[in-house]
Amino acid sequence: MGLMKSLRKRRSDAKAAVKAAKARAKAEIKADSKARARREKLLAKQKRAIIKDENKGLKSKRKHQEKMAKMELDKLQTGKFNADNVKRFAGASRVLLPLALPLIYRGITAAQDQFSKRTAQRSGVTPEQMAQFSGHGADLKARIQGIRNSLQDTSVKPGYKRDINERLDELKAAVDNAEFMTDQQRRRAHRSVSNDIDLITEDIQRNIAEG
Repeated sequence: MGLMKSLRKRRSDAKAAVKAAKARAKAEIKADSKARARREKLLAKQKRAIIKDENKGLKSKRKHQEKMAKMELDKLQTGKFNADNVKRFAGASRVLLPLALPLIYRGITAAQDQFSKRTAQRSGVTPEQMAQFSGHGADLKARIQGIRNSLQDTSVKPGYKRDINERLDELKAAVDNAEFMTDQQRRRAHRSVSNDIDLITEDIQRNIAEG
């Protein structure tokens, strides 16, 4: 199994890289935590500003609608009661009904959902499966788990299935180790894992086709 040997060698190389990069990784994690805290603080500030602006606009709109409705009512009270006036008054009355408050975070949540769906689609898994994983290699972990789940529904031989699961375990360990690497090392490790996942997928498809 040449691929197995290659995977084990890469895992050994990854462990060596982890040891060398651990100090830098801790600093990066700390910096990332601070940056995330700043982003969350900024987002909270933006949300408050959105709410304030929406409330201000809604209040102004209500005042305008009330003014228009009052004008229509005054026309009716002057005695100009005809079919056209009745229609206008009915329209003015409708705008005085309670207005549903706008969904302040609709844009934010919609953007987040779209991003999650696109990432899940690229990884070949559902958004629900994607949500189970975190970290820089979340999409790779999701792909690995997706292959593992699909493998259970195939009619391949138990020995082959066991071998594939062992190879998937190796890849998952490589993704976990990559979390402690520098950005450049991590990208290189992720590309390698992604290529191996493609090879495994092709191998499974070929095995199924051959029966």
